[in-house]
Amino acid sequence: MADEYQIDWEYTNGNSIEFKTNDLQITWNRLYMSVEARPDGNLYVVDPGVVQRTFTFSSVLTGATLNTLNTVMTGAITYDATYPRIKTIYFAGATTITNIECAMTSLTATDLGSGMWDVNVTLTEYNTA
Repeated sequence: MADEYQIDWEYTNGNSIEFKTNDLQITWNRLYMSVEARPDGNLYVVDPGVVQRTFTFSSVLTGATLNTLNTVMTGAITYDATYPRIKTIYFAGATTITNIECAMTSLTATDLGSGMWDVNVTLTEYNTA
C-alpha cells in the first residue's frame, strides 16, 4: 500500500483545502527542450532549463469542502506571484515540497453517498520563465 500524502492547496491568503491521498503522481516536463541535428552531423541538446510540474491525485472530501472547492473553481481566481499554490506536500510526515504556484486545471467529483465525494484533481505549475 502506498504512503498517504497530505497536500495543502492554498487558494488565497489563509484559505486552503487539505487533500489526503495515496495516489499522488508528479510529472516533470522539460519545456522547450529539444535535440537538434546540426549540419556538422552531431546531435546537440538545447535545454533552457524551464521545468513544469503536474500534480495528479484523488482524495475523498466532504460535501461542504467540495462546495468550497467548487466555489473557488468557478469563481474568478486572481493568479499572482503567490496564489493559488501548493503550500505544502507532506511525504510520510516530512515536508519536502513547498510553495509551488499552480492552477487547478482539472477537477472531477464522484458522489460516494453519505455526503462524501471522491475527487480527482490536476494541479499544473505555472511560472514566468
